[in-house]
Amino acid sequence: MTGNKTLDTALIGLLTLASLAALGVFTYTEMVYQRPLPSDKVEFESLKKDTETAVAPEVFKLDKLIVNLNSQGSRLRFLDVEIHLVPFKSQSVDVFEDQKAFIKDAIIDISSNMAPDELNTVAGKVLLEERIRRRLNDYFGKSLIKEIFFSRFVVQ
Repeated sequence: MTGNKTLDTALIGLLTLASLAALGVFTYTEMVYQRPLPSDKVEFESLKKDTETAVAPEVFKLDKLIVNLNSQGSRLRFLDVEIHLVPFKSQSVDVFEDQKAFIKDAIIDISSNMAPDELNTVAGKVLLEERIRRRLNDYFGKSLIKEIFFSRFVVQ
């Protein structure tokens, strides 16, 4: 080791002490210590406390819209839709209220350019949602809309 007998003895003693401490901690955690079982009452109270602090985002509901769709035949097709916009922040609801006319115009423009058969599919609804979200977020200049929900979606 170092050649100095007292220094070597001190190092060996410190290493032995550290090894015994590690072995003691391991033995205690594996064999002696037992974690307490979860209590239903304590877990229930913890869950209640967590739900009190969790705040659901405020949702902006648009009025019912009826949009004429681009149909190829002589039969008139339309979309009857109610939309809920979920913002990232609750303060964005005021912006949505101020820009309600543009939001409705964007929805009418986007949906009227889609075919009725396309809107009847799940992929078409997802595509409509994505196009509306992209157009509105581009208009606002930042991502304000987190999700779009359709509470009523009828193509006739």
